[in-house]
Amino acid sequence: MTHLEVDGVTKVFGDPEKDGVVAVNDLSIDVPDGDFLVLLGPSGCGKTTTLRMIGGLEDPTEGEIRFDGTVVNDIKARNRDVAMVFQDFALYPHMTVRENLGFGLRREDNDMTDGEIDQRVTEVAEMLEIEELLNNKPAQLSGGQQQRVALGRAIIREPRLFLFDEPLANLDAQLRKTMRTEIDELQSQVGITSAYVTHNQEEAMTIADTIAILNDGKLQQLGTPDQVFNEPANLFVAQFVGSPDMNLYSGRVTDSGDDYAIETDDTSFEIPKALVETEIDTSDVLVGFRPQDLYQRAARLTEGPDVDAEVRVVEPVGTEAIVHAESESGDITAKIGGFHDLAAGDSLTFTIAPEHVYLFDAETEELIKGRLMAERAEDAPTNGVEV
Repeated sequence: MTHLEVDGVTKVFGDPEKDGVVAVNDLSIDVPDGDFLVLLGPSGCGKTTTLRMIGGLEDPTEGEIRFDGTVVNDIKARNRDVAMVFQDFALYPHMTVRENLGFGLRREDNDMTDGEIDQRVTEVAEMLEIEELLNNKPAQLSGGQQQRVALGRAIIREPRLFLFDEPLANLDAQLRKTMRTEIDELQSQVGITSAYVTHNQEEAMTIADTIAILNDGKLQQLGTPDQVFNEPANLFVAQFVGSPDMNLYSGRVTDSGDDYAIETDDTSFEIPKALVETEIDTSDVLVGFRPQDLYQRAARLTEGPDVDAEVRVVEPVGTEAIVHAESESGDITAKIGGFHDLAAGDSLTFTIAPEHVYLFDAETEELIKGRLMAERAEDAPTNGVEV
């Protein structure tokens, strides 16, 4: 296992003194031994460039990359002992699965005999449940099988680091779900520190120990999946993480004794000050509701806001439904659990517990109040609110 540190790293393509493009800007990330880091962000945010610098395929313009405290900036990629898994699998088409798996061991000076290499190939194939495919060539394999071979070729070397560059992007939706679970289980089993690039927030939330969210080359937040979902550092993180997207409305906040009074275009409510970790020193805020936290007023009693809306579209998802509606403040989306009989044109009232309301500074877009988990809110006065 390896302790990975990215310390103040900047990458500029072109002349830094003229019109160079800043792909990564003063990035610092600390990844403990055995952790699974996911680099998450939109296209062009710098996540793949960061991965390539860790792997030695790109040189940082500034800053240091360290493995177990040793700076590796000047160490060539082939000498860093990292294994990369790419989006296109990168298998040798003329080789069998057995030959693809064993290729890295045979070309390295590791003093392994042919018998030891064959044994290791068999062990990895059994781990990945591809032992029956060892004599097949890549053209005879499905996409999922090819991805397992690519994973096996990385695992068999027992490297210091695993680096994954959107390895599931070419697979269909169902296979992506299956493979991301297998990657998570494999990484936990072998215990090798890993960095994984994706723009899919569902994928990131599922497999990561730690998520680094990037935008325009800058780190927006580094935290666990729970932290980036419940306590996003800013509006960008809140909008990028979570599906369906967060509902956002302009609002005003005033001091009301033991509470903060919040007012939007079509509703007003109070949030106990005990639920807000820092004093609110601005009057203009953005109020955020996660669709998963909204309930029909008829089905849930809270002390939170009431939002009257008219249903526009209902998207059934098994026993749940994503409801798109129109309120005075604008569009509102809710994810309703359980069976329902909602239809376009219906009028209904949504509500949300004050614990689950997000507040952002309207000017800086920094988080003021996140979504409190039940265990954090249980000691706070909630005026009878059910969390």
